[in-house]
Amino acid sequence: MATTQCDTTRRPAAREETERGDPKMPQVRSSEERGRVVTSRRAQTSRLIGLVGAIAAVVMFLTVGGSSAARNFPGGPYFTVVCGFSHRNNDDPIRFPGQPGRSHNHTYIGNRDVDASTTPATLRSGDTTCDIERDASTYWVPTVFVGQDPITPLAAVVYYTKRTTLPVVALPVGLKMLAGNPTAHHHQPREIASWSCGGVGGQRRFAAIPACRADDALELEVRFPNCWNGKATDSPNHRRHMAYSTEAGACPATHPVRLPTITIVLLYPSLPKGARPASGTFAAHADFMNGWEQPELERLTAGLNSAR
Repeated sequence: MATTQCDTTRRPAAREETERGDPKMPQVRSSEERGRVVTSRRAQTSRLIGLVGAIAAVVMFLTVGGSSAARNFPGGPYFTVVCGFSHRNNDDPIRFPGQPGRSHNHTYIGNRDVDASTTPATLRSGDTTCDIERDASTYWVPTVFVGQDPITPLAAVVYYTKRTTLPVVALPVGLKMLAGNPTAHHHQPREIASWSCGGVGGQRRFAAIPACRADDALELEVRFPNCWNGKATDSPNHRRHMAYSTEAGACPATHPVRLPTITIVLLYPSLPKGARPASGTFAAHADFMNGWEQPELERLTAGLNSAR
């Protein structure tokens, strides 16, 4: 799944507060929710079965949206990482490191062993639910609930895309990023965080979870910033070290280092009216912590620059 592809199309915050999310959402506390993995850490057969299911789900829904070309998704040459569900908990190792249980509930893909104490160093060489074993990064989003029931995503696809006019370099070791606003109470920019029906790259985007047809997948899409200040791998608000490129593909002078754009896409079954993310109706977001084996990430990133 790591084959670099050349996309023929072009597409192109509120204040921080304690991240408890929607007060109506349950704070899940089962053994799995304290950071323990749902599946055996080293069960390679289980991992294979999970990946086959994830890839099958991606193939099933990849073109159902039928309108990704109109949106020019994902916006340039890219490679993908396909991942299955890992686990859930009420932790956030970026915003609330070392503070277990302080966050609203999160759904993780990728690295199987993530909790409030996780760091980039502890991720590396860990077990993963993704199809590229050398990517032990963790990616997480607020858990979707229907009533009191958490919903497990069918699969996730992580796009690494070259959206800049000049060459990109690999994401730095130890990078942490946040995309979207975890405390939003109003519509966010839909080019950053949005929902859709029908599969990957759907054209009609929604700020809140839409009511999809029974035979449509629900899709969450979150796009991370792709311009780095070249100095810090994190910042006090987890945003200032990163910025978004312009639609023309230029990075600001304050953040001159061009990186691949990470876009995370999660696919869910069609859900009934009233489904909501744990963070609140409009507070879709995603977090990333780099756990790649750096030589492999550099190799794949070089392929983006050579793609035509």
